[in-house]
Amino acid sequence: MSASAETGVPRTIKAEQPPVSAGGSGFVVFHVNDSTDDQVLFQAACKSAGVPLVWHVADSAEKGISYLETLVRLSKKHDVRWPDLILLDIVMPGDNGFRVLEYIRHTSELSRLPVVIFTGHGNPSLISEANELGANSFLPKPADFHEAVQIAGSLYKAWGFTRPEA
Repeated sequence: MSASAETGVPRTIKAEQPPVSAGGSGFVVFHVNDSTDDQVLFQAACKSAGVPLVWHVADSAEKGISYLETLVRLSKKHDVRWPDLILLDIVMPGDNGFRVLEYIRHTSELSRLPVVIFTGHGNPSLISEANELGANSFLPKPADFHEAVQIAGSLYKAWGFTRPEA
Protein backbone atom coordinates (compact mmCIF):
# COMPACT_ATOMS: atom_id res chain seq x y z
CA MET A 1 0.00 0.00 0.00
CA SER A 2 1.32 3.41 -0.85
CA ALA A 3 0.22 6.74 0.54
CA SER A 4 -0.20 10.02 -1.23
CA ALA A 5 2.55 12.41 -0.17
CA GLU A 6 0.06 15.29 -0.22
CA THR A 7 -2.67 13.81 1.94
CA GLY A 8 -1.20 10.78 3.68
CA VAL A 9 -4.29 8.87 2.50
CA PRO A 10 -3.57 5.40 1.11
CA ARG A 11 -3.82 5.25 -2.65
CA THR A 12 -6.34 2.79 -3.96
CA ILE A 13 -5.13 0.50 -6.69
CA LYS A 14 -7.79 -0.74 -9.12
CA ALA A 15 -9.40 -3.75 -7.51
CA GLU A 16 -12.28 -6.09 -8.11
CA GLN A 17 -15.93 -5.66 -7.17
CA PRO A 18 -16.59 -7.19 -3.75
CA PRO A 19 -17.29 -10.91 -4.06
CA VAL A 20 -19.77 -12.75 -1.85
CA SER A 21 -17.10 -14.52 0.19
CA ALA A 22 -13.63 -13.52 1.31
CA GLY A 23 -12.01 -16.32 -0.65
CA GLY A 24 -8.29 -15.83 -1.22
CA SER A 25 -8.43 -12.08 -1.77
CA GLY A 26 -8.07 -11.09 1.86
CA PHE A 27 -10.13 -9.35 4.48
CA VAL A 28 -10.07 -5.63 3.67
CA VAL A 29 -10.14 -3.52 6.81
CA PHE A 30 -10.16 0.27 6.74
CA HIS A 31 -8.90 1.43 10.14
CA VAL A 32 -9.37 5.08 11.09
CA ASN A 33 -7.29 5.74 14.20
CA ASP A 34 -4.82 8.45 15.14
CA SER A 35 -2.73 6.11 17.31
CA THR A 36 0.11 4.36 15.49
CA ASP A 37 0.39 1.96 18.45
CA ASP A 38 -3.24 0.91 18.04
CA GLN A 39 -2.81 0.52 14.28
CA VAL A 40 0.23 -1.73 14.70
CA LEU A 41 -1.42 -3.72 17.52
CA PHE A 42 -4.46 -4.50 15.35
CA GLN A 43 -2.32 -5.46 12.36
CA ALA A 44 -0.14 -7.77 14.50
CA ALA A 45 -3.21 -9.28 16.16
CA CYS A 46 -4.72 -10.08 12.75
CA LYS A 47 -1.50 -11.77 11.69
CA SER A 48 -1.39 -13.79 14.90
CA ALA A 49 -5.05 -14.78 14.48
CA GLY A 50 -4.43 -15.96 10.92
CA VAL A 51 -6.63 -13.25 9.41
CA PRO A 52 -5.70 -12.66 5.73
CA LEU A 53 -5.61 -8.91 6.27
CA VAL A 54 -5.55 -6.30 3.54
CA TRP A 55 -5.11 -3.23 5.66
CA HIS A 56 -5.83 0.40 4.83
CA VAL A 57 -5.40 3.09 7.44
CA ALA A 58 -6.09 6.77 7.95
CA ASP A 59 -4.81 8.66 10.98
CA SER A 60 -7.63 11.20 11.21
CA ALA A 61 -11.34 11.50 10.54
CA GLU A 62 -10.64 13.99 7.76
CA LYS A 63 -8.26 11.59 5.97
CA GLY A 64 -10.71 8.73 6.51
CA ILE A 65 -13.51 10.67 4.84
CA SER A 66 -11.17 11.71 2.02
CA TYR A 67 -10.24 8.08 1.39
CA LEU A 68 -13.91 7.04 1.30
CA GLU A 69 -14.80 9.97 -0.98
CA THR A 70 -12.08 8.78 -3.35
CA LEU A 71 -13.50 5.24 -3.37
CA VAL A 72 -16.99 6.56 -4.12
CA ARG A 73 -15.69 8.84 -6.89
CA LEU A 74 -13.62 6.04 -8.45
CA SER A 75 -16.55 3.61 -8.26
CA LYS A 76 -18.48 5.77 -10.72
CA LYS A 77 -16.03 4.86 -13.50
CA HIS A 78 -14.04 1.85 -12.26
CA ASP A 79 -14.47 -1.25 -10.17
CA VAL A 80 -13.20 -0.64 -6.65
CA ARG A 81 -12.59 -2.96 -3.74
CA TRP A 82 -14.82 -1.82 -0.89
CA PRO A 83 -13.70 -2.47 2.68
CA ASP A 84 -15.16 -5.57 4.31
CA LEU A 85 -15.05 -3.78 7.64
CA ILE A 86 -14.41 -0.25 8.86
CA LEU A 87 -12.86 0.16 12.32
CA LEU A 88 -13.28 3.62 13.81
CA ASP A 89 -11.72 5.25 16.82
CA ILE A 90 -13.88 8.00 18.31
CA VAL A 91 -11.54 10.44 20.00
CA MET A 92 -9.06 11.93 17.54
CA PRO A 93 -7.72 15.42 16.91
CA GLY A 94 -10.03 17.47 14.68
CA ASP A 95 -13.25 15.72 13.73
CA ASN A 96 -14.01 12.56 15.67
CA GLY A 97 -14.89 9.09 14.43
CA PHE A 98 -18.60 9.84 14.64
CA ARG A 99 -18.16 12.29 11.73
CA VAL A 100 -16.81 9.40 9.63
CA LEU A 101 -19.71 7.19 10.71
CA GLU A 102 -22.21 9.89 9.74
CA TYR A 103 -20.56 10.24 6.34
CA ILE A 104 -20.70 6.47 5.78
CA ARG A 105 -24.35 6.13 6.77
CA HIS A 106 -25.40 9.13 4.63
CA THR A 107 -23.54 7.99 1.49
CA SER A 108 -25.55 5.44 -0.45
CA GLU A 109 -22.49 3.63 -1.85
CA LEU A 110 -21.10 3.12 1.68
CA SER A 111 -24.18 2.89 3.87
CA ARG A 112 -24.27 -0.91 4.05
CA LEU A 113 -20.62 -1.37 5.01
CA PRO A 114 -20.14 -2.74 8.52
CA VAL A 115 -18.68 -0.23 10.96
CA VAL A 116 -17.22 -1.17 14.34
CA ILE A 117 -16.34 1.51 16.85
CA PHE A 118 -13.04 0.38 18.38
CA THR A 119 -12.08 2.79 21.14
CA GLY A 120 -10.58 3.17 24.58
CA HIS A 121 -13.50 5.34 25.65
CA GLY A 122 -16.43 3.29 26.95
CA ASN A 123 -18.59 6.13 28.19
CA PRO A 124 -22.27 5.02 27.99
CA SER A 125 -23.21 8.23 26.16
CA LEU A 126 -20.64 7.42 23.45
CA ILE A 127 -22.04 3.91 23.08
CA SER A 128 -25.54 5.33 22.79
CA GLU A 129 -24.44 7.87 20.17
CA ALA A 130 -22.63 5.15 18.18
CA ASN A 131 -25.79 3.06 18.14
CA GLU A 132 -27.96 6.03 17.14
CA LEU A 133 -25.61 6.84 14.25
CA GLY A 134 -25.73 3.27 12.95
CA ALA A 135 -22.57 1.55 14.18
CA ASN A 136 -22.77 -2.23 13.86
CA SER A 137 -20.80 -2.78 17.06
CA PHE A 138 -18.93 -0.94 19.80
CA LEU A 139 -15.83 -2.63 21.17
CA PRO A 140 -13.45 -1.43 23.85
CA LYS A 141 -9.79 -1.52 22.92
CA PRO A 142 -8.19 -4.69 24.26
CA ALA A 143 -6.30 -4.79 27.53
CA ASP A 144 -3.54 -7.03 26.13
CA PHE A 145 -2.30 -8.67 22.96
CA HIS A 146 -4.07 -11.98 23.60
CA GLU A 147 -7.40 -10.16 23.79
CA ALA A 148 -6.55 -8.23 20.61
CA VAL A 149 -5.94 -11.53 18.78
CA GLN A 150 -9.32 -12.84 19.97
CA ILE A 151 -11.07 -9.66 18.81
CA ALA A 152 -9.34 -9.76 15.39
CA GLY A 153 -10.40 -13.40 14.91
CA SER A 154 -13.97 -12.64 15.99
CA LEU A 155 -14.25 -9.68 13.62
CA TYR A 156 -13.03 -11.84 10.75
CA LYS A 157 -15.52 -14.60 11.60
CA ALA A 158 -18.35 -12.06 11.83
CA TRP A 159 -17.61 -10.02 8.69
CA GLY A 160 -14.88 -11.75 6.70
CA PHE A 161 -17.12 -14.05 4.72
CA THR A 162 -19.99 -11.77 3.81
CA ARG A 163 -19.45 -8.70 1.75
CA PRO A 164 -22.25 -6.23 1.31
CA GLU A 165 -23.12 -5.25 -2.23
CA ALA A 166 -22.21 -1.60 -1.84
